[in-house]
Amino acid sequence: MTDSGEVCSFRGLQAKNYVFLGPSGSGKSEIALNLAIRAACGGGAPVHFFDMDQTKPLFRSREARDAVERSGAVFHSGLEFLDSPVLPDGVSEYLRDEGVRCFLDMGGSVSGARSLGQCLPDAGGLTRALYVVNVYRPFSDERCFLGDLSAITAAARLSSPCIVSNPNLGGETTLEDVKKGHGRLLEILERNGLSLAFLTVRAPLLEAASAWADCPVEGLALRLSAG
Repeated sequence: MTDSGEVCSFRGLQAKNYVFLGPSGSGKSEIALNLAIRAACGGGAPVHFFDMDQTKPLFRSREARDAVERSGAVFHSGLEFLDSPVLPDGVSEYLRDEGVRCFLDMGGSVSGARSLGQCLPDAGGLTRALYVVNVYRPFSDERCFLGDLSAITAAARLSSPCIVSNPNLGGETTLEDVKKGHGRLLEILERNGLSLAFLTVRAPLLEAASAWADCPVEGLALRLSAG
C-alpha cells in the first residue's frame, strides 16, 4: 500500500479494511458507522461502507445511510435482497482494491460472519478484525463471550481479532457504568490472553473517560438509537 490514503488508522490500528464483528446488541453497528464517517470526513482514499447484516437485530446500520452518504462515503446494503443470504455487490472487489478503504458491519451471528469468509481469501492481509463486546448485553459472561468469539471469527475465517470494549446501558450510561463494565472485560481479556483495541463511550463522556482510562478511547455519536 502507498502513502496516498489507502491505509486508515484508528488509535494505532492500521488497515485498509475494517471488519466489525460481535453478537447482536454489542454496538458494532454504531461503532462501524462512527469510524467510517470519521474516516470519510478526514479525506484520503474513498470510503465504502458495507451493511452485511443478514439477521434481524433491533438496529441496523442501513438506518443511518443518509449520514454515511453525507460524509462522502459510499453505502452498500444489498437492500434489494432483503434478508436473503446474498452479499451486497462488489464486496470482494473492494476488499482487494488498495485504492479504497472499506468498513464492514457484519450481522451478529455465525451465518452472517460466514458470508464474510467467502470474500476474504484474497484480502485477509489488508483487513483488521474488530470484535465488539458490551458486557452489559445478555449472555455476555466469560463463557458465552469466548464461545461467540471463537465461533464468529472462525466462520469469518479471521484469526486474533482485536477486542473493542463498549460497556453501555444505552443513552443513560454513566461514567461509573463505563468503569465497571470496562474493568470486568479487562479481567476476562487478561485471563485469556486477548488484546484490547480501544474503549468506546458516548460522545458526552469522551473527555472524562479519556482522563480516566489507560487505553485509547473513541467517542460515539449515537445514530441508531435515542440518546
